[in-house]
Amino acid sequence: MNSRRFGTNVLSILSLAVLWEIAGRMMDSTLIPPLSQIGAAWWKLLSSGKLLSNLSMSLTTLAIGFCLAVLIGVVLGLLMGRFRAVEHFLDLYVNALMSAPMTAFVPVLILWFGLGAESRIAVVFLFAVFVIIINTMTGVKQVDTVLVEMARSFGAREKEIFFKIMLPAALPAIMAGVRLGMGRAVKGMVTGEMLLTLTGIGAMIMQYGSAFATDALFAVIFTILMLALLTMKAVQWLDRRLTGWKAEIAIE
Repeated sequence: MNSRRFGTNVLSILSLAVLWEIAGRMMDSTLIPPLSQIGAAWWKLLSSGKLLSNLSMSLTTLAIGFCLAVLIGVVLGLLMGRFRAVEHFLDLYVNALMSAPMTAFVPVLILWFGLGAESRIAVVFLFAVFVIIINTMTGVKQVDTVLVEMARSFGAREKEIFFKIMLPAALPAIMAGVRLGMGRAVKGMVTGEMLLTLTGIGAMIMQYGSAFATDALFAVIFTILMLALLTMKAVQWLDRRLTGWKAEIAIE
């Protein structure tokens, strides 16, 4: 099954590459440059060091903002899922902020944090944290109450129930939220760099877009897509390592 899926993915990528190359050679290259031209522009950016230097700056912002989102999102989600009073106190704000467009908070973040790295980290954090909170809370609420009551009947304390039953049982839902949060964090990284301070990958998009250098622009966009794909794959790998027991139980 995995080999068949891999073959389908390769076929899909090759088909898109061929169609893109043909379309780029038949149409105006300023609109859709051929894939070979985009590849040459990407290699030029890479060899010059410009792509790597901007990418490292963006990755630093992404890593700090996403780690903060996971830490705070999981803690709040666990508390909201376990204690009804905490849920009632925070639920309104979490759902409202989850639905609100994060770009609306950019002027506020500029006032609070200025135009430095702190504001970009805050954008990444806001993009990712609420989906992690909601998924974590949902995972805790879906824990089988029979397991909790059984543990209590054997004299388990609240701390033991929380860490030995509820947290492991909610882990698949938590990791699903982390995966979704990672995708949103990449969006927040680019958004912050484009709207707050022109640095990193976002600055390259604005620079090449305004100069109509579409080959370099698409090269940067493809780099962002690859970054999003690799980070999502990394989270999926971590998910399989942490929740592999669930697949084994399903097989049994």
